[in-house]
Amino acid sequence: MNLKPLSRAVLTAALATGLSATSAWAVTPVSAPPTTTAKPAAEKPATVKPTKPTDTPATGPQAPTGQGAQAQGQDAQVQPQGARPEIEVAFVLDTTGSMGGLLEGAKQKIFSIASRIAKGKPTPHLKVALVAYRDQGDAYVTKRFDLSDDMDSMFAELRKLDANGGGDHPEHVGRGLGEAVSLLKWSQDREVMKVIFLVGDAPPAQREAAWDFKLWSKRAKERHIVVNTVRCGSDSSTEESWRYVAKLTDGTFDSIDAAGGMVAVATPFDAELSRVNAELASKTLYGGRAEAQAVNRARAEATKGMAAEAVADRISYMKTSRGAGKSAPSAGAVSSAPAAVAGGVDLLEKPAALDTLKDDELPQELKGLKKEEQAAKVKQLTAERKVLEEKVAKLATERDQWLTKNAPTKEDAFDANVMKSVKKQAASFGVTY
Repeated sequence: MNLKPLSRAVLTAALATGLSATSAWAVTPVSAPPTTTAKPAAEKPATVKPTKPTDTPATGPQAPTGQGAQAQGQDAQVQPQGARPEIEVAFVLDTTGSMGGLLEGAKQKIFSIASRIAKGKPTPHLKVALVAYRDQGDAYVTKRFDLSDDMDSMFAELRKLDANGGGDHPEHVGRGLGEAVSLLKWSQDREVMKVIFLVGDAPPAQREAAWDFKLWSKRAKERHIVVNTVRCGSDSSTEESWRYVAKLTDGTFDSIDAAGGMVAVATPFDAELSRVNAELASKTLYGGRAEAQAVNRARAEATKGMAAEAVADRISYMKTSRGAGKSAPSAGAVSSAPAAVAGGVDLLEKPAALDTLKDDELPQELKGLKKEEQAAKVKQLTAERKVLEEKVAKLATERDQWLTKNAPTKEDAFDANVMKSVKKQAASFGVTY
């Protein structure tokens, strides 16, 4: 499986240091097969602190902790939920060496996928999760980021993934699928659409009986989770397994190019869109504990380096999801700034919080200023951010319109296959596209 990693697998560094004092990933360490075949603790999610990869046997599955858990529901605080349909999507991704091309493409397309899902009628409330898997003997067996509607955190965690390891062809698909089915915090409501996209180019390895691929395929069916499969490349044994779980759970099977088939398209709006977005990302004032301020500044900083395509898709998603249920003027005025997490507060969104913050909880820009000067600074930056948000939203819309006319969607690409399955399955839950 570790065919010479594609050049695109030479990935950039993850987020700036300080994104979070605790990793959002729950890591399943490398471990020896268990000595019994009893049902794993994964049948009921356990709350176990994540550990660093080790050669000692794993003591059981681990529940997600850190920023990912803290971030859940952040967008929900600014979105009216009402009777909006719910869609929960988990991507179970092979992250061994030969998957570099698809992984790089997914980093660019995650907001595109979210934006297109959010454009359903009525606008659905979307949560997304990630489970990255490799195999025993690699740096990790699995990494998990739980279901969350905070797409900025999701993007940050996806950026941290690289493609490495593998080499013996079969991978620990059973554990990746099993943890997605049993450890993610899926809704128990039958009215919620629950979907897994299993993406990889190698068949399941025969490892622990507790994490048998067919066992967890059946568990997915029992828990009303549809498994859509995307085979990268042309391996026939992978196709056999992928078709098995897709048929069992009423999912779809698709086969795509090994690199994912995702191509970035340059437009006349990209340079200006990137410039305005970078300026917008600097218009922040986060209050709260020093650690919370650092986390939120890093999240805002991460949006500066986004490719123009990702910027446009992110803006589209934020405007659609946060504006759901609002009048047209109100929906158009919603902020696209990253939602404050980890106990921090966005003072440009909630200026009244100035009255409750302690001196050591003030952002550096406000320390030493009189109260009226602090209020004036917040008001100034709020006005500047609003102008920039309007400008970046306009550019994003113009870019979308240009693409509609000049660059039709590549229908055999990973993101197009995801949307094809979502559209088909969402209709059963009252969401149309």
